[in-house]
Formats: sequence, structure tokens, C-alpha cells
Amino acid sequence: MVESENGITTNTAGKIKETPWVDAWVRWERNSMEVYDSDDGASADDEELPPPTENYTFNYPNPAASEQNNARDIKLVLSGYNDDSEQTWNSTGLTLWRSSHHLCQHLVSEEATMLQDTSIEHLRILEVGSGLGRCGLLAHHLSHANATTILTDGDTDTLKQLRQNVKNNTTDESNNISCRQLLWGEEHAKTFLSQQPEGRKFDMILGSDLIYVPSVIKPLFETVRVLLSTAEGKFLMAHCSRREGNEVDLQMVLDVADEEGFGHDALIQDDDISVFCFRHKQSEYAQG
Repeated sequence: MVESENGITTNTAGKIKETPWVDAWVRWERNSMEVYDSDDGASADDEELPPPTENYTFNYPNPAASEQNNARDIKLVLSGYNDDSEQTWNSTGLTLWRSSHHLCQHLVSEEATMLQDTSIEHLRILEVGSGLGRCGLLAHHLSHANATTILTDGDTDTLKQLRQNVKNNTTDESNNISCRQLLWGEEHAKTFLSQQPEGRKFDMILGSDLIYVPSVIKPLFETVRVLLSTAEGKFLMAHCSRREGNEVDLQMVLDVADEEGFGHDALIQDDDISVFCFRHKQSEYAQG
């Protein structure tokens, strides 16, 4: 194991190491600094997940489809676990939560034109807290061929299933989508940014059902502050205020976002689910 000058831990082959971490530790207020080799998504203890018990299928219109090409509608088939399973109790990203539907609908109806805009030649998209990858995979399929999409999660077991879902929903030629571990917080985000080509930030960051305990709010927005482009960058976040086990009031989220330098615009308000667009306040596009 080798640590470079910028603090990135790799093995002797230069592969980035990952930190064994499970979502349940947020509730237990513990963490781990042990690292393991992430090559091919290997786990810290090489213990495989049991076979997934649930398959979720979604179909979305493809904005690139026309009578002149053979593009088809976007079909996603995701594997995961029931929301009351032992696997989901430890790693909440191993099931689907309701807010992802609203964020996906917004991506299709409001963001597809931008994602297809080839004038943004090197469009960069980051999903945080990807879980099974529904929103990130949809954004990838909605985007033009030169766009780069990175799906991330912090949870070790969730990353195993996420990588399998990405493999099952992309072709062998898809070299512009990848999965990475991203733990939240300013220092983690700075390390992650240092690993990007030329330290380039992201034009769009997205995530759904990210927050259910207060302790993760500040680290999340620190991460977005570091990684989001300060020009036209946008952070699209879907939040469910009545998710089971939720301890977070929506105003708590908006207050921390404001403290971290973000303006926001409410895009969707549907009962207990909201979709927000956050932008750096210095951006001319920032709202209130």
C-alpha cells in the first residue's frame, strides 16, 4: 500500500483503495479507516452478497430516438433487496426509495435537452448516494456520447450491487460511465476531486433519498460545494420528509445548504416528496 503526496492511498499497481463502510454505522456513530483494494469491486472480507431478491424494471422515453435512427426507449432493470431485509437494514442503498421516481421524472421532462446538448462537449455528471443506480443510470442514458457519468456510494455492500447493476444496464463499449466510492465531507471530496482528470468539477450532481439523520447533512453539502462547478453547475436532490426512520426536518437541510453557500429552487412539491435545485450563490443561476 502506497500513499502519494496528495494523500491518495493506492496499492502497488496504482489502484485506488476504498474504505470498508456500511450505512448502518451512521446510526451507530462509528467509522473505519481500514482500506481495501477496489479492483473489480472486491469487498474488504471477500464475502459475497446473497443473490438479490428483487428486480425493478423501468422504461423511459429516449430523447435521442427519432425516425432517422435506431435508438430505443431507455429500459433499466435493477436488482436489489426488499426494504425490510437484513441487507437493507445494514445498507439502505440496497433497495429503492420513493424519491428516485420524482427525480427521474424531472430528468426526463426537464433536463434531457441539456444532457443531449453537444455544445457542452465534456459534460460531467456525478450521482451521490447512488444506491442501486436508478437516477445515475438514467442520466447516463439521457446524455450525449461525450458525457461522463460517475455513480458513487459510500457503502461497501451497496457498491457491489451498484457495480453489477451498471454492468447489466450498459454495453461493453460504455467507457464513459463508472462507479466509485465517495464518502461525504470536505476532505473526502477534495481527495476525490484530485483524482479527476485535470481536477475538473461536475456540471450536474444528483441524488435522491440521501438524508435521514442530521449528522450527514453538513458532510453532504460540503461534498457538493467542493465538487460542483461554480459556473452553471446544479445539484438536483429529491428528499422524502416522511421516509421511515427519518429524523430530519426539511428546513434543517435548507439551512445547512444556505450556510454552505447554496441558493435553492423548489422544482417539485408532491405531498412529502420535494425535488430541489441547488446552485452556488455566486452563480447567476442561483435562486433564493
